Amino acid sequence: MTSTAYEDYLKAIFKLAEQTPDHPASTSAIAERLGIAQASVTAMLKRLGNDGLIDYERYQGARLTPTGRAVAVDMIRRHRVIETFLVRDLDVPLAEVDAEAEILEHAFSSALIDRLWAHLGKPEFDPHGAPIPVATEAPIERRDLVALTDLAPGEPATIVRLSAQNGGQLQVLTQLGLIPGQLIKRTETPPGSADVALLVGGQRCAVGQELAETVWVLRIKKPA
Repeated sequence: MTSTAYEDYLKAIFKLAEQTPDHPASTSAIAERLGIAQASVTAMLKRLGNDGLIDYERYQGARLTPTGRAVAVDMIRRHRVIETFLVRDLDVPLAEVDAEAEILEHAFSSALIDRLWAHLGKPEFDPHGAPIPVATEAPIERRDLVALTDLAPGEPATIVRLSAQNGGQLQVLTQLGLIPGQLIKRTETPPGSADVALLVGGQRCAVGQELAETVWVLRIKKPA
C-alpha cells in the first residue's frame, strides 16, 4: 500500500521520464513539478529508494523500478479516467479538471476506475487528448504528433493533445479555442515577433513559444 505522497512522487518521476527518457529525474525537476523544497524531495527520494520503488543516487537523480512504474501507471490511469468522467458527465471545464482529478485519483480504487472506464465506453484518450493506459501498461502515444511550433507557415493541422502543466495555461488555450479536435493553420509570424501565429476558426491569434510547445497536433496531409 502506497501513501498519497508516494503516489504523487512516482507519477511526477514517470512524467519527467517521458520528457527525458535518457536521463534520471533530477531532484530540482521533481521539486519544481511538485512545488516542494528540494531538501524535502531528497528525503522522500531516499524513502522511495529504501522501499524499492525507485533507483536513486544523490546528485544523479531517480528512475522508477518496475514496482514503482506500476504504481505510477495506475495513478495516471486513474487520473485520466476521472478527467474523462468529469468533463463528459459533469461538464467540468477543461481548465479546471486537472486539479479536481488530482484530488479524486487518490480516493478511487483501481477496481472502481476499471468500472468507470467501462461505463464511459472504454475511451482511449482523456479530454486533453492524452492516451489512457490500460491496467498495468504504460500509456503509449501511437499517433504521429508534432508540436504546434513544428508546423510550417501555411500548414494545416488538427489539435489532438494538450500537455499544459497547469490550469492557467489551459485557461489561456481554451480561451483561444485551442482544444482537441480544433482545426488550425499556422500563418506567417509578423516581423519582430517570436510568437506562433495561427488561424483558428477563421480568427487570427498568436501564442507564445513556451505555450505553443504544449499543443500537439496531427498534420493534415494533402491529397496525392
